[in-house]
Amino acid sequence: MHRVNSTVSEQTTTRSHRAYFGVFLVVGLSFGLVGPSISLLAEQTNTSLASIGIVLVTYGFGYVLGTQIFARGYDRGYGNRLIGCALLIAASSFALVPFISMRIVLAIVFLMFGTAVSTSDVGCNTLIVWELKDRVGPRLALMHTMFGVGAILSPLIVRASDEIRGDAAIAYWVAGAAIATVATVVLLHRAPLDPHLENRETEVDISKKQIALIVMFFLAYVALEVVFVTWIYTYGIKTGLSKNESAILTSTYWIGFMLGRVATVFLARKSHGILFIQLGAVLNIVVCLVLYLRIDSLLLPCAIIYGIAAAPQFPLMFGFIGNRTSLSGKMTARIVGTAGVSSTTLPWLAGQFLERVGSWTFPTFLACTAATVFIATKLITNSFGVPKHISATN
Repeated sequence: MHRVNSTVSEQTTTRSHRAYFGVFLVVGLSFGLVGPSISLLAEQTNTSLASIGIVLVTYGFGYVLGTQIFARGYDRGYGNRLIGCALLIAASSFALVPFISMRIVLAIVFLMFGTAVSTSDVGCNTLIVWELKDRVGPRLALMHTMFGVGAILSPLIVRASDEIRGDAAIAYWVAGAAIATVATVVLLHRAPLDPHLENRETEVDISKKQIALIVMFFLAYVALEVVFVTWIYTYGIKTGLSKNESAILTSTYWIGFMLGRVATVFLARKSHGILFIQLGAVLNIVVCLVLYLRIDSLLLPCAIIYGIAAAPQFPLMFGFIGNRTSLSGKMTARIVGTAGVSSTTLPWLAGQFLERVGSWTFPTFLACTAATVFIATKLITNSFGVPKHISATN
């Protein structure tokens, strides 16, 4: 009887990673709404584009808050219950957005949303590794691919909402309903257990230098991704594109991003996946150069190439670190918390430059983040070590 119960338990937990795919699908959908809807939120609150940027700051601060406080609950065994409850809070936050006309109240709601999303983000990234162990690589990449699948629809949903109502209400309600549905599915699944629970205390943690390098990488990478997707719509408007053309430009980026995440499923099987991070960073810099030179006829190709190049970098690096450390909720919280710090400050800063200085600052800012990603990847590779045949080609 005990053997049967163990088998049933294992089968139950094995199905949890499929629910995590759904989480990333709706998180991608909701995340992708923010950039294209930022101008509509400014109109809704009767504020300027620069002023409404405060919601990006509070969203990012909430993201950090979630990783530093609530996400530690995964090491205490809360698992899917914590993910599900966090998603329900996120759904409620988005459902409230269309009813808010005060900027400060909207900022508080985005604070709640950021806290909830980061809590679920840490949970999915940690629990899928616990559940699948050495089989996690391609499935982790597939989970992150679902983020792109959700995000690719976001600009079109925002545009449809704008056409129907003249605001972003329908888009936020659709996203809220989708998040609530997935939250229910997650709560019906049993969470995997920490496979390193018994021996984690006896294992040597990674050094402070290695942690600093990891922070450096994810700080730059998140800026590379989030700054682009948050402001590419506005950049398109400032360079003379219509709203429809700017929405298509944003969706084109997400198409490239999704293709890149699909490719990551296969790249994650390769022992030299770390090289693709560096190659992607170089391609991002090349795209930024084209944007800086204002070759407007290449905007759509640039958007799709930028997305393809950026997409594999996070999951490949996360998998690289996960294969070389005993990944805990605390460690994942550090990584995701770094992402939160980056998304708190750098998109807001880039928006200030774009609005107050000029459109040329957009590609310049992005090129700096891509260069930092390249350098950090090289330093991490040297610190953690890679197989000799890879080092020789690098």
